[in-house]
Amino acid sequence: MTEQGATDRGTIESPAGPAAATAAAGLAAGPPGAAVHRVSRRDPVPLAAAVGITVVGGLILAAMNGSYLGLTVTTGVGYAIVTVGMVLQLGYARQLAFSQSVFMGVGAYGTGVLETKYGFSSLESLLAVIALAAAASLLIGAVVTRAPGLALALATLLLPLFIYQLATYSSWLGSFSGIDGVLPFVTGPDYEATLVRSGIVSVLLLGLAAGLVLRVMRSGIGLQLMAMAEDERLGASIGVSLRQRRLEVFVLGSVLAAVGGAVLASAQGLVTPDVLSESTQITLLLMLFVAGRKSIAGAILGAIVIEYLTTSTSFISTNIGIIEGIALLVILLVEPDGVAGAVDRFLGRRTDQWAGSLRSWSAARLRARGGGNGAGNTA
Repeated sequence: MTEQGATDRGTIESPAGPAAATAAAGLAAGPPGAAVHRVSRRDPVPLAAAVGITVVGGLILAAMNGSYLGLTVTTGVGYAIVTVGMVLQLGYARQLAFSQSVFMGVGAYGTGVLETKYGFSSLESLLAVIALAAAASLLIGAVVTRAPGLALALATLLLPLFIYQLATYSSWLGSFSGIDGVLPFVTGPDYEATLVRSGIVSVLLLGLAAGLVLRVMRSGIGLQLMAMAEDERLGASIGVSLRQRRLEVFVLGSVLAAVGGAVLASAQGLVTPDVLSESTQITLLLMLFVAGRKSIAGAILGAIVIEYLTTSTSFISTNIGIIEGIALLVILLVEPDGVAGAVDRFLGRRTDQWAGSLRSWSAARLRARGGGNGAGNTA
């Protein structure tokens, strides 16, 4: 992100690096309209992304016509909603919170309980779990987000252990077998039509989630989050409310995780304690980091592709824990920014090489032309 006022005044020095310095310049330079990359209220990118994801995803699911692959894609869409929130939470704001599987469980179990025990419709249960996740994340986040990065990570890592045991041994939640009979979002004349229509609703929710996250990232709040991610002391020095921003990011990521859980429950028709397990949290991290922790498109593709791979062969599904653990370890050690980061760096190097070649070629042409003109003048 760049700031015209900062360019006019010169470079702002910061121990956190040029990115934080640029963000600080954008926040300190003046009114919101001064930032070049800070979007206006009519920014078309988030809306275009939401519409594009909905249209393309809807067409793909319609072409699959309720097949098993369509069910796999719809399940991947549920995970993608969660990973889109993780892009903002873990990738952009660098908030080391690992409670996404817990709030997926809130969305999935909340949907199952409300529909099977209290007769809620699918829309009513979706709205209810959003409100429930917002309230729960607000209460939990008010406590855990006060902790620094590593303490926050450890605190949230304990949540899946406790909640998983609670769901597993609770007869009210169906114990090991979970809750069956969860309604699809939309009911059609047959199974295939129901799967297609519910899948389109799921893709619509994914588009809204991506548009919302993009809107936050491209706003003044996004600049503040970037400054916090680089150096929290820098953020505090320029007037950023660290506690408020941490809590807001935690709540938004948790709510999107709950929506993803509701999509999973609707697509599969049942909820099991596996949605709350630590292995699910590792799967989410793998979906995020393999494609790129800062890329929304990468998070969506990573979630769908990895969900397809985990259900495509018996070998992968049987050894999923080992494969995911090794893959995540390799990604974190070799390329923390994932495929998207590697592609960006490769294209950046290629662009630099092409620019250097173009400058050399232009300089040679100019020298040759100048030499020719000089020879003509001498003659």
